[in-house]
Amino acid sequence: MSTIPQSRPRFGLPRLSWPVLIAAGLLLAVIVTVIVRLTTASTTDPLAGVTLAPVVRGDLRLTVNATGSIEPNQTAALSLTIPGRVQEVLVTVGQQVTAGDPLLRLDDRQLRADVAAAQAAVALAQADLQALRERATPEQQAEAAALVAAAQAGLAQTQASVTPADVAAAQAAVEEARARLQELLNGPTPEQRARAEAALTQAKAELERQRELLSAAKSEAQARIEAQANVVRNAQSAYSDAYWNWEHVKAKGTDPRSGRSLNEAEQRDFERAFERAARALADAEAGLAQAQIAYQTAVQNEISGLAAAEARVASAQADLDALLAGPNTDTVAAARAQLARAEAELARLTGAARQSAIVVQQAQLEAAQARLAQLTADPRASDLARAEARLAQAQAQLEAARIRLDEATLRAPFAGVVAAVDVAPGEAVGNQAPIILIDVSRYLIKVTVDEVDISRVTTGQPVEVTVDALDAPPFRGQVVNVEPLPAGNSGVTAYQVTIAFDPAGQPVRPGMTTTTAIIAATRSNVLQIPVTAIRNVGAKTLVDVVTVAENGQRALSERSVLVGLRANGMVEIQSGLAEGEQVVVR
Repeated sequence: MSTIPQSRPRFGLPRLSWPVLIAAGLLLAVIVTVIVRLTTASTTDPLAGVTLAPVVRGDLRLTVNATGSIEPNQTAALSLTIPGRVQEVLVTVGQQVTAGDPLLRLDDRQLRADVAAAQAAVALAQADLQALRERATPEQQAEAAALVAAAQAGLAQTQASVTPADVAAAQAAVEEARARLQELLNGPTPEQRARAEAALTQAKAELERQRELLSAAKSEAQARIEAQANVVRNAQSAYSDAYWNWEHVKAKGTDPRSGRSLNEAEQRDFERAFERAARALADAEAGLAQAQIAYQTAVQNEISGLAAAEARVASAQADLDALLAGPNTDTVAAARAQLARAEAELARLTGAARQSAIVVQQAQLEAAQARLAQLTADPRASDLARAEARLAQAQAQLEAARIRLDEATLRAPFAGVVAAVDVAPGEAVGNQAPIILIDVSRYLIKVTVDEVDISRVTTGQPVEVTVDALDAPPFRGQVVNVEPLPAGNSGVTAYQVTIAFDPAGQPVRPGMTTTTAIIAATRSNVLQIPVTAIRNVGAKTLVDVVTVAENGQRALSERSVLVGLRANGMVEIQSGLAEGEQVVVR
């Protein structure tokens, strides 16, 4: 029986079918994809989408801003102590004068004659006394006779001193003052009312035009800020990409996108791309800062421009209201006083005043005659006493006459500029102030500061003064006074602050509108970050700081800092951060 040999079984991998191979390939692809994604996720920047700001070093300045109008350092309405007729006006509006300079001179002919008469009376009294002490000589008797003749001539001159022209001028002044008073009592004319209403309409139209123009300028500045902010965000994104690409190239020497090895020139291209991105970011941030400054300027221009336009409307409305209300009691009283002075001057030339001058000359003639008589009589003790008394009286009258003569000249009490001249030669003046003098050696600005800011303001602080009407750099000023009590009766509590500044030769004028910046505090060369980067947790002030691990991975760490001055959206960092570090801005 034959045996058929059987084959030995073979061991190995079973033959796989095509569906099994395809499924296995798909599974392998999924596994590789998951691994790649996990690897990529592990290298994703954890700070993506976060706004960062560097810790920088620079100056900080805290200011308190306010607006106000320029005033002179001093203002004086100058008047004479005696009435009279103006002989000469020695200054014009705008003229510079020094202390003691003559500004106006009255007709002093009578006053000079009074001084001369008083001098003669003194000489006469001295001679009388001397004649009593010594026996009179023929020459002295002749002199006494000559004095009698001089006194007679003086009396005659006084009696003829008032001319018809003087009386006519005084009568004309009375008529002019009477017509002015009647005009005030009659009220405004239709032409005056029409001019006042037209001025108010024009002021309101100008206010609306200013409101539209300044609002449009502010809106345009706001739009530029928003556009520049977009530029900054784009530049930050580009800078972040370029930074991490360059960090990758420096660390590994390969293309961060393809992983391909790079030669030195190609690596240099990545470095230049990073530098360009850094410059672009700096330029964008500078543009944003400039746009913010332009917006603040537009806001200040709107505030000051509208305030000036509203002030003109209020002034025009007040003028119209005053015109419609008619003259107030003070104006009518002043007109009545002017009429009274004119009538008094006329009375002086034609009435009792003239008679008084004649009486004085007659008394001098009688004194001269009495002296002549005394020279022929023997002196007695009582005569000597009376002579000494008459000498003392004559000397006192001479001093009084000299004072009155000096008071006929109006002089500058301080150095300054003539602001107004309200008188002309030939006019009669009394107690009114015909000349206004202002001291412009420096100027004052009185501003109101809100109760929130007043605690930061003290005397002696420097101030930057910008005159809106001048194209000039800010002037340097100083706070010279802070009122202890609040100003006005409005619902807002504010305090008046007085600022002094030197015009430095610029054409500054009283009444000009100014914008002032009181420098309340400064810090030089200090570390600073945006205020929005800090947050307060209990008694601590915290920031989120970017840290970089040895493998180049960035992360955030919370850090406590000590802060100082806050100003213009930035805050001083006294400790806790170093220059160049980056913090998260919210």
